[in-house]
Amino acid sequence: MKSKALIDAITGVTKKWTKQRKREERERSAAQHRHHFLIRRYRVSIREAAWQAMEEAFLKASANNTLPANARQIMYAARPMIAQMADRDLGGTFDKYFTQTLLPDYIAEARPAWTSKVVFDARGHFAEPHSDTEIGLGTLEVRAYLASVRGHRVNGVEFNVRDRYFPTYGPENRFGAILFLEKEGFDPLLQEAHLAERYDLAIMSTKGMSVTASRELVQELCATHGIPLLVLHDFDISGFTIFGTLRNSTRRFTYDRTFTVIDLGLRLDDIDGLEREEVFVSSPSKTAATLERHGATQKEIDILVGGERVELNALTSDELVALIERKLAKHVVRKVIPDDTILAAAYQRMHKQAVIQEKIDELAEDLDATEIETPKDLRRRITAKIKLDATRSWDAIMREIADDGAAP
Repeated sequence: MKSKALIDAITGVTKKWTKQRKREERERSAAQHRHHFLIRRYRVSIREAAWQAMEEAFLKASANNTLPANARQIMYAARPMIAQMADRDLGGTFDKYFTQTLLPDYIAEARPAWTSKVVFDARGHFAEPHSDTEIGLGTLEVRAYLASVRGHRVNGVEFNVRDRYFPTYGPENRFGAILFLEKEGFDPLLQEAHLAERYDLAIMSTKGMSVTASRELVQELCATHGIPLLVLHDFDISGFTIFGTLRNSTRRFTYDRTFTVIDLGLRLDDIDGLEREEVFVSSPSKTAATLERHGATQKEIDILVGGERVELNALTSDELVALIERKLAKHVVRKVIPDDTILAAAYQRMHKQAVIQEKIDELAEDLDATEIETPKDLRRRITAKIKLDATRSWDAIMREIADDGAAP
């Protein structure tokens, strides 16, 4: 009897203690929640913080919009402000997240007036055939090249007896198609096979997904000059996506002109006998929809969603060259020969070069037998001109002085 009374007494006390304890924990939790809510509502996400900081960061990086600023410069200017405002740590990959997502998203949505001053790093290159013209696929390089193409006039090119080719800049009278490769590293092979020269192709390659600058480039060249863009890619999800982003508008770049984009593969018919790699597909239904949107057939979708892919690198060098040549023949990519008016102008120009060069050779022989006096104040004159314009080189100034000395 006594033991039961003792147990009941202990139980009664512990129930009261447990009830009191739980009430205290609930109240403490509620107080903590209220504190977190009151503090948090004055803080923002990384994205929201970036939107608030972007204008000021750009102005700081660009010397108040007087100079171009690259994406990473803007990131460095924005990072301290974002870190101060954001409700969580920025993490070790913030630089990539900022330059590849936050900044492009901001430009696409806010459309700031300073967009043209933002520079993204080159992530590939573009080269014309039969010339020394090659550019990186960065913002400034592409815009400068396109400005030169727009401004090029054959009659406006200064005559130069040393020119090896008829003066061109851009596709007109020079190349009839652009070959785009989703990978860099094939240049030595393509050069050895002389594909650019044999087919009058401009060669363009990127490190993975095509950048905004590359789409700006192909839109103007292909749409203005009526030439096709030929796309060579891996047989995988990224490859089809690369092809899709080159022919369709995206979040980062909207096409406002149409042009022809041709898929050279790899497609299902191209991968027979090639080694397949296994890959993990996290969202089969979403992946299938993406592939269908970018032109994959149902059989191709089944293979890719099933977790298999084939790289261009699975082809041997001779197989890759043969595949490209087969596709170029299929799509009738031919050598460029200008119209009769340009041919006549080119002949006149080159004949003139030949005649002048013959006269130069005769004159050079005569000058070799004559002692040419070097100006005694040559160094002083070069130094004085450099002080007036520090952008000039010594030999450019030397050419000017020599030209003056040769004048009658």
